[in-house]
Amino acid sequence: MTLDWQEALKKLELLTQKPPLFESGEQTFWDDPHISKQLLNAHLDAETDVASRKHKTIDKEVEHLFKSGILKPNDRVLDLGCGPGLYSSRLADRGINVTGIDMSTNSLDYAKSHAETKGYVIDYLQMDFFNLDFKEQFDAILQTNGELNTFSNAQRDVLLK
Repeated sequence: MTLDWQEALKKLELLTQKPPLFESGEQTFWDDPHISKQLLNAHLDAETDVASRKHKTIDKEVEHLFKSGILKPNDRVLDLGCGPGLYSSRLADRGINVTGIDMSTNSLDYAKSHAETKGYVIDYLQMDFFNLDFKEQFDAILQTNGELNTFSNAQRDVLLK
């Protein structure tokens, strides 16, 4: 198959076009084997802020939630975008009833395994934020890594209602 240079340029232009801002697509990278492995490793690296915050920072943030009175033992918390459960497990350790939601099978598999090892009862679910059907079941909702910033204003409004 041969392409003339004009066809090649058209093909290149199509491949390098940026999608419109906030446009949804069918491509997901959460379950690409290479990407999900590297992303999980980045989340679990306690010394960097590459995917999750440094683990010392997470500890301080969770401590603040309790010291400030925002959370107390036996509260029900929805952890949106929970990833490998770095916040969920710390909350469960302090007596919080946690439901974690994420898109990544790899991260959720790790989170479930870690929770089981520690004896935590955490309900981890693989689902999209927009498919949530919880009605007044939680005392607080935790969303720590800025996923809300990737949605359009209209999408955020739907989530925040």
